[in-house]
Amino acid sequence: MANASAQLYERAGKVVPAGVNSNTRARSPHPFYFQTADGPWLRDADGRQWLDMVMGNGAVMLGHNHPQVQDAVRQAIDRGMTTGVESALSVEVAELFLDQVPTLDMVRFTNTGTEAVQHALQLARHATGRRRIAKVEGAYHGWSDELFVSVWADVTRAGTVNNITPLAGTTGLRDDVVDDVLVVPFNDLERTEQRIEQAADEIACLLLEPVMIDIGVIEPMPDYLAGLRQLCDRHGIVLLFDELLTGFNVAPGGAQARYGVTPDLATYGKALANGYPLAALAGREDLMRMTEPGKGPAFVGTFNGHAISMAACQATLRVLQDGSVQKTVADRAATLAGQFDGWAKSAGIDAVMTACGSHVHWFFADRSPTDYRSAASVDRAAYAAFNTALEQAGVVTLPNPLSHHAVSLAHDVAALDRLAEAMEAGFAAIAEARANAGA
Repeated sequence: MANASAQLYERAGKVVPAGVNSNTRARSPHPFYFQTADGPWLRDADGRQWLDMVMGNGAVMLGHNHPQVQDAVRQAIDRGMTTGVESALSVEVAELFLDQVPTLDMVRFTNTGTEAVQHALQLARHATGRRRIAKVEGAYHGWSDELFVSVWADVTRAGTVNNITPLAGTTGLRDDVVDDVLVVPFNDLERTEQRIEQAADEIACLLLEPVMIDIGVIEPMPDYLAGLRQLCDRHGIVLLFDELLTGFNVAPGGAQARYGVTPDLATYGKALANGYPLAALAGREDLMRMTEPGKGPAFVGTFNGHAISMAACQATLRVLQDGSVQKTVADRAATLAGQFDGWAKSAGIDAVMTACGSHVHWFFADRSPTDYRSAASVDRAAYAAFNTALEQAGVVTLPNPLSHHAVSLAHDVAALDRLAEAMEAGFAAIAEARANAGA
C-alpha cells in the first residue's frame, strides 16, 4: 500500500518541527497530509477518503468547500483587494454581525482567537485600572503568557479546588505572569465567588467559555452564568465570554442568546467564516470606543478585516442568519449522542457523549463531566482504543481525550452511517483490549 503521508512526514521533518504547523496535528506514527476537502470528507495524499470529525476544530460548520462561501471568496479575489485598507464590505459585515448578536453594540475584526482575547484583556485593564485576570481552570483561550495557564494541567500539581494553583500550560511562559492569574473552577459559583471576592479590587476581567468546549463539551449549570454576571457587576469586573466556539454555533446570537446572559465583551472566531482566518471582539459601546485612536489601548493589525476573510464571513453569516442551520446541526449532534449512549450501554462500557450546537465529544466515564477535574479523570486507555478503531475505519479524530469534535451541516446520512459503524467497532476494540488485559 502506498503511504504518501509517511513520505511527506519524512520530508517535512527536515524543514518543519514535528512535520506540522500546529502541535495538535502531530500523531503517531506520523501526521495525516490531505489534498482535498468537500463536505464532511477529506482525501489524503494517497487518495484515501476520510470522514472529518474535527472540522477545523469546529470552524467549518457548513462543511468544506461550501458553495456560497467559496463563490464569495472567488469574487473577493477577483476584486483584487486583500489587506491594509477598509472597504464597504467590512462595514456590511459588521452590521450583519451585530444584527445577529443584538446583545452587543460594536465589533472590531482581527485574525485569531488569541489576538481577540489579548485585545479584550488590554481593554479590561484600561477600563478598570486593575492588572489581574481571573480564568476558569482547564479553559484554552490561546497561547500567550497570561492565557495559556492551567490548560490541560496536571491536577496532582494544581492544588485543591478551593485554592487552585495556576500552572503554565507550556514552558517558556513568564512565571510572574502565570502566578498573577487567578484560576477558578467551572460550574462552581460558590467557590468562584469566594476566590474573586478575596482579590476583587485587583481583578480587571473574568474570562471563560460559557460552554467549556476545548476540553470536551460541558454546559453551564442553571444560574451559573447569571451568578457570574451578578458577581462581576458587584465588583466592577469586566465579564468576558470567549465565544470562539459557541458564537454563531449554539444559537444565532451565541451562548449569550442561548443562556440569556450578556457579557461586557465577547470574542468570536471559528464558525464566523467557515474556516477562513477571522476573529472578532465585540462588546458594550462605552468599552469598545475606548479602542479608538488616542482613547485607550491600541487595536491594530495589518491583516485585520482582511478582504478574503470578510467575504467568507459575510457569506457564512447569511447562511446562518435564520437559525435553521444551528437547529439542524444541533439535532444531528443530539441524535448522535443518544445513539452513542445506547451503543455504550449495549457494550457494557461506561461512556457518554455530550453535545451542544455542532460540538460533540465522547468521555469514557460513568457520567458527564461538569468541570475540568472531572473531565481529566476519564479513562484515557479506553479513549485511545476507541479512537484508534475510528482511525482504522477512516475517521479523523483528535488523540487527546480532553479535546472536542464536531458535526457540520454537510454531515449527511451517509456520513453519519459511516461514523456509526466506526463507533460500534470502537466499542468492540475497547472490550477486546479489556479482555486481553484480564487474560
